[in-house]
Amino acid sequence: MTRQHDISRVRVSVVIPTLNSAETLESCLVSIRNNNTGYEYEIIVVDAGSTDATKEIASRYADKILDGVPSRVNRNKGIEVAEGNIICFTDSDCTVPSTWIEQLVNKLLELNKEDKRIIGIGGPNYPVLETGSLIPVAIARTIRSPLISFRARNVTMDKRAQQTLHNPPVNSAYFKKVLQAVGGFGEEYNVGEDLGLDASLGEKGYRLFYIPDIFVYHQHRTGFNRFARQMYSFGKARIRVGKKFKKFLRWYHFGPLILCIMTFSPLIFIPFLMALTNASYVAIQERNVKLFFPILLLTMSFYVVYGAGEIVALVRGN
Repeated sequence: MTRQHDISRVRVSVVIPTLNSAETLESCLVSIRNNNTGYEYEIIVVDAGSTDATKEIASRYADKILDGVPSRVNRNKGIEVAEGNIICFTDSDCTVPSTWIEQLVNKLLELNKEDKRIIGIGGPNYPVLETGSLIPVAIARTIRSPLISFRARNVTMDKRAQQTLHNPPVNSAYFKKVLQAVGGFGEEYNVGEDLGLDASLGEKGYRLFYIPDIFVYHQHRTGFNRFARQMYSFGKARIRVGKKFKKFLRWYHFGPLILCIMTFSPLIFIPFLMALTNASYVAIQERNVKLFFPILLLTMSFYVVYGAGEIVALVRGN
């Protein structure tokens, strides 16, 4: 890959938070360790107190392992010990292509050279579908539908590079000095600390870019209950961050809230028809009729629990 930057002045740290991640961590770390790049890089695993084989697996591949770090502060602890001036983030249930580090760093340096306000980039995360189970596939396909995502950047995969409000830390890179300048990820949020970080950066006048060609593969949560709990937390986080950073909350983010209220009213037919349309569309697109009922249930569940999370955050503020 052609590089126009002085690699001797660039060092990279890859930070991965973990908690009982033994099932997926090894494939994640192997994919990072096998990256083909001229940049010097280190792997930092920040563990939140795993009781499985996570730390033993990490010891085979990581350069640094931090143990017993609470989940809401784990990435910030990784930033603290990072020796790199560029920090890349991914999750323990992701695998990355062999050019991931090279692409992220090159593109960030290139954009920053054009505009010093651009200090972070990210890209899409594609679902791992070869799991042998119907539910992970249904979840992956459900949340990427336009009738579900409501333009949330963690699942929306646009085809053009563009400025964005948020890049989820499953696939992102920032300059370390800027992360430190704004206090890192928002530790006041139990969930949504990444939203808090990017909102804080935007408030300071910094810019983030989404690059569709730089991607990772992501294994999604595998059960209805786990999916519902996560979506509820995400709904609360969206509102909590939006309350503090007004520009970060857009009108379309209230879609799930409205549909949640409709579900418990005579207007229930509206979210049901949307869920029916979503399930039919995905089942036809995937040519798999078995996906229809799981996606119908997942879609209705999303409207209810994400919307409920938004309502709770609006009313209670936490």
